[in-house]
Amino acid sequence: MTRWPDAVRTPEDRDREKLAQNMLLRVSDWNWQNITTQRVISAAVAVFDNERCNRPDLLDVREFYLSEISSREPGAFLDGMVGVYIDSFQPDADHTRNLANALSMRSSDLGGRHQKLITALPQVFTPDDAPQALAQVMLETEDAYTKLKSIGLSSPHTSGLAKAAHKTFIKSLRPDLAKAHARQKAFNWLTPKDGPVLQAGAGLAVEALLSVWHERTPPDELRNELSEAIIAAWNDPRLHAGGIWSGFDPDLRAVLLRWLTHQDMKFFCNMVTATQNSHMWPPRRDFWLKLYDEKMIDEAWVAFGSEARRYAENNLLRGGKTDMNRRFARQLDRGGSTSLLIMRIGNKIIVDGCHSYKTHIFRIDDINAPALYKRQYYCDDIMRASRNSKPHNSIQNWSQWVLQHV
Repeated sequence: MTRWPDAVRTPEDRDREKLAQNMLLRVSDWNWQNITTQRVISAAVAVFDNERCNRPDLLDVREFYLSEISSREPGAFLDGMVGVYIDSFQPDADHTRNLANALSMRSSDLGGRHQKLITALPQVFTPDDAPQALAQVMLETEDAYTKLKSIGLSSPHTSGLAKAAHKTFIKSLRPDLAKAHARQKAFNWLTPKDGPVLQAGAGLAVEALLSVWHERTPPDELRNELSEAIIAAWNDPRLHAGGIWSGFDPDLRAVLLRWLTHQDMKFFCNMVTATQNSHMWPPRRDFWLKLYDEKMIDEAWVAFGSEARRYAENNLLRGGKTDMNRRFARQLDRGGSTSLLIMRIGNKIIVDGCHSYKTHIFRIDDINAPALYKRQYYCDDIMRASRNSKPHNSIQNWSQWVLQHV
């Protein structure tokens, strides 16, 4: 077998069964013609992955790899099998223990990269201790993602060992996540500057970030910062049911939805306050925010007209995390001069608009009621479909009418 670079080439899922079966045939026939070390290691990734690591028909292949670890000369094969062990790591799994035992006997024969890993993590080949020890390494640094790469874990988010450590890392950070320092540590790991956003296991972390605020409300700036960071990384749960949101704690999801409702109302109100001089707007704004504070408004969604959209992008959004095209809907009638605030209060949909646009109230089961979270709206179509509306020319009468109809 020829030498190959000190890295494990991860085969595509569709190729893994073919690789495993080819290796089974070679072991059975003891035929090693026309095969490279690289292909042997790629097959090992398949044989020891979650789908195949316990398959009885591949037992002889797994035994072959363990035997080769004990007898193979130092070089590409041994170093490649360390990568297979780290990536396929599962606490309490037989294949993990077997690989750890075999590799620990050859630890002094491993290459420089893995010697560095052993120095940083002496427990690496002790499966019962390795996840906790790696989590401690993560806790002791400001940037866990960069640290793990520096000690030899080339793909920190996807390796099985790091996934096991992730749970302990987040559990340990959880009591301190109300503090900026701990939150930054969490986000440096979850959304690294020089790496991909963590997906597998991220739900656990986002639940931890939100659980701190289950019984209390963070300051507006922090609430906005957290909600924008979360939806930028893992999508808006109002628009996406999959990903981390499919198995998310419903009570904590409700916390985030309440934040987003508040944030969307504030975006709308701040935009109108800055761009409209009507004396009737401040009491309207105060009325809607009072209903929110009284927990009457269940959901809210903003459809910005083109003018307001430009203003919001230039003046209201901070930190560069918000994608306007995903974060807000568009209002397309009237040349984009009107923006809409669409709310749900119980079984009613309320549509309010800037300038002289009337407030419209629909029953949620009305086929003409505008649905929340659409990508675009037409304010004149909503107006024509409405059978229950009122202008704002008398704020007292208007507010009484809203309360009466919701």
